[in-house]
Amino acid sequence: MDKKQREERRRQEDIALQRGLLWVAGAIVLEVILIFIDRFYIKYYITEAEVNRALAIRQALVFLRMTAPVLTVLAAAWAVWQLKQGKKFGLPLVGAVAMAAVSVCSHVALKFAGPGVSMLFWLVIAWAVLALVFYIYQREFFLAASACGMSVLALWFVRYGASGRLEAILLLAAIAVVTGVSLWLKKTGGVVPIQPPVQFLPKKTSYGVLLATCGASLAAVIGAMAVGGSTAYYLIYVMVAWLFALFVYYTVKLM
Repeated sequence: MDKKQREERRRQEDIALQRGLLWVAGAIVLEVILIFIDRFYIKYYITEAEVNRALAIRQALVFLRMTAPVLTVLAAAWAVWQLKQGKKFGLPLVGAVAMAAVSVCSHVALKFAGPGVSMLFWLVIAWAVLALVFYIYQREFFLAASACGMSVLALWFVRYGASGRLEAILLLAAIAVVTGVSLWLKKTGGVVPIQPPVQFLPKKTSYGVLLATCGASLAAVIGAMAVGGSTAYYLIYVMVAWLFALFVYYTVKLM
């Protein structure tokens, strides 16, 4: 690798790091909003002013829970259209991800109240870490971490029995999508067949760990839903340990 190639690689790494840090900044903003919700909606004092503020926050969350999913779909459709036209799709994609995050946070805060907001504090941190993984680590690690992370979240919902079943099923479907995408990328050699074609995963990617993670994630959620909430509690620790093992494996692989 000559000097010019090293400089170009360093420039690309700097750009990737800057983009990852932008997502971290967004996560920090979301954490601040969650702190506000936790203090004034979950842990409000029984005074007229605080009760009125909590009711206003609830109305805002209800509005966001209705509108944010619609905006997510519209932004995602815009991103797909831009992609098919061969145009830049970064802005609508960012909008879709942001609105999806708002949808999740508003729904969980309304339905699961205090425990839900406490979980969201950790979930937002996980989103920020996942963004850094996407820009800094191998893309197969991003897919594996996404599947494994969603299994942990699904298991959290399984613990609530029937009240969390819909959320667990939706996350199970999302894990299945990641599994399908991984198998499809294996078939295409890691290439996304658009114009121009995008090499999302390297040609020499080893899919064994990725597909094993997807399979374990699906099995953990399905098993917990079949057996019951107490099993889900222990499986959360198993999948978190699996996620840590993935981090160690791909960190060593990156060196």
